[in-house]
Amino acid sequence: MLQKTMNNSGGTDTRTLTINKKRCPQNHPCPSVRVCPVGALHQKGFDAPIVDEKSCISCGKCVKFCPMRAIAFA
Repeated sequence: MLQKTMNNSGGTDTRTLTINKKRCPQNHPCPSVRVCPVGALHQKGFDAPIVDEKSCISCGKCVKFCPMRAIAFA
């Protein structure tokens, strides 16, 4: 997922939010889904979360909250 965010010089950066399925245990409700302020993360059953690219605002809360560090910006 590509997101444009403001960098320190006032320009825009393009970051990609990724879900590393190898790090995600996929055996419980994802805690990062609950902290997303815009509801951009979704989960079916206990599968790894899916990012809604149109809704994501690249705030990074899901990245900080993931205990397994399976969600990251690339």
